[in-house]
Amino acid sequence: MSVKLETFGKRLSAMPHKWRGPTDRHFTMRALSRWLLLPVVFLVGCAGLFQGSLRPVEEEQGRLVLEALRQKEETINTLRGLFQASISGSGIPLSQNLQGMFSYVRPDVLHLKGFIRLGVPVMDFHREGNQYELYFPAEGKVVTGRVDETKNGTQWDQTVMLSVRALDAMLGKISGLSSAGVRVWKNEDRYRIDMEAGQSSPVSAQDDFTVRTWVDVQTLELTSIEYRRSFDDIVVSVECEDYREVRSKTSGEVSPVRLPFLVRATDHRPGGGSMTLHFQEFIVNAA
Repeated sequence: MSVKLETFGKRLSAMPHKWRGPTDRHFTMRALSRWLLLPVVFLVGCAGLFQGSLRPVEEEQGRLVLEALRQKEETINTLRGLFQASISGSGIPLSQNLQGMFSYVRPDVLHLKGFIRLGVPVMDFHREGNQYELYFPAEGKVVTGRVDETKNGTQWDQTVMLSVRALDAMLGKISGLSSAGVRVWKNEDRYRIDMEAGQSSPVSAQDDFTVRTWVDVQTLELTSIEYRRSFDDIVVSVECEDYREVRSKTSGEVSPVRLPFLVRATDHRPGGGSMTLHFQEFIVNAA
């Protein structure tokens, strides 16, 4: 650094006479001071960057985090609720606001009904395991398929997948947590859990995704799930917000369960769409 500064000073002293004088000496000193301050500024900036950066957790700590998430998911055996849904996008044929009700029985039985104004039913979705059925009362039409094989080219594929991903995220379902290849990272605020497509839920089998889940460090609440093709190519994302306590009756005891009352699923592909669910009421583990 001293050599560079000396060279810099010689170049300034070699300038034509009309540029030299008392003012130029002050300029030279200011310039030298700035050069000397650059390494300090760089180190301070790096310290701030590394402070908030992610670091891999030890294997035992990662295992405890995954086990805590799995136990939290298992506290919900049954769930019923009411919601408002906003579904939009060029790839989604049902572009309107809906009122809805749903019921869930662990591990994979889900029933969802959607209504428009005056309580007119417009859709009835039922999932049991990997099979689903989507019924449209007004048209008398039924669409059936498998959750992991939505490559039929129907106009409802994206709607089905956004629904499944949004509701799974709401339930805190993170399949594949017991897989050996799961990697857990941490910064001051969140855990990041990375799973390859083969280790995650059957939902991701339709594409070669890496599933990245973000979890709050303090509450262990799921904040978002990202389905990625590469580091910066997010295909589908699901965000969970507005967590509130809901009473749950388990084994004769009443204990609170925190659930997100706002869930937003977005398909980032061309022609994709979005689904926003505002939940109004939850009934957990009712008889």
